[in-house]
Amino acid sequence: MTPRITLAVLAYKQSSTIDAAVESALAQICEPIEILLSDDASPDNTFERMQMLANTYQGPHQIHVRKNTTNLGIGAHINTVVDVAAGDLLVVMAGDDISLPDRVAHIAYAWDASGQKLDLIASNLIDMSQDGHDMGMIRVDDLSCWHTVDDWAHKRPYIVGAAHAFTRRMYKHFGPIQQGVSYEDQVNVLRALCSGGACTLDKPLVRYRRGGVSDRMREFSGDLFISWTKRLNSAHISLHRQWLLDAKIGGCYDVVQQAIDNEQQRALFIESLLNARNFISRCGVTMKQSPIDFKWRLRKCLYFGWPSLAATTRAFQSALKSRKRG
Repeated sequence: MTPRITLAVLAYKQSSTIDAAVESALAQICEPIEILLSDDASPDNTFERMQMLANTYQGPHQIHVRKNTTNLGIGAHINTVVDVAAGDLLVVMAGDDISLPDRVAHIAYAWDASGQKLDLIASNLIDMSQDGHDMGMIRVDDLSCWHTVDDWAHKRPYIVGAAHAFTRRMYKHFGPIQQGVSYEDQVNVLRALCSGGACTLDKPLVRYRRGGVSDRMREFSGDLFISWTKRLNSAHISLHRQWLLDAKIGGCYDVVQQAIDNEQQRALFIESLLNARNFISRCGVTMKQSPIDFKWRLRKCLYFGWPSLAATTRAFQSALKSRKRG
């Protein structure tokens, strides 16, 4: 029988953590499901380790292992997984995280309890250090409190995509994520509110490993800070375009456009600022008439004029956040 649920492990260059991630997927105590191990053309032996673990598995779940021929990035990788997965409900996890044994069972119960109407089911997470030590709980917002896109426009929820499950039908309705989009969790929330709705399970179901870009920012030089900012800002611009595209399909374009107009204008301004060839050009961009607050524009102009100072400031802010979180 074709499983109705797919647990997809998405990995890239995670040979040191992939064993624990895959083993947690194989250890799910639930109805028979498809476990899809998908590698995004890793240059290390991540894919080979996936194959080895799959070949030695003996249990009720169906295991499939695949590898992209070229590196696609998170958005396109998810599009591919949606296309090849067998299940109607996709539970996703990263190759450096760990799913608790009852994760899929809790998600399946919540989906069935809604009459399978929900298009997105999230959960809380366990904050895990890079070396695998648990450091407390990460509580995300209860998505059931967001009933409509108007609620989303008023206040966007705090979410972590590493603990998301979503339906295939939602992706078939809205289409694939566009190139350049890396915040798939932000895309999923808006899509779900335009369709079947979303909820958050009030329990941690994923051990979420630290060690992302925000942590590495503490060591960035000025040049690396500028490079990182360009990538981050480009991701924001791509997300805004995706939101507007989905809003057209969902029939809420005006609400979404008005909600994101200010941040979209800021992102486009930063793009122009970063593309300026020198300080004089940046000043010209800053002085152009704009709906964006002038003091904010001037601060950004100075910020990118002295990137080493900006990187130091960013590192200090990250350290404070880490200390409060710890």
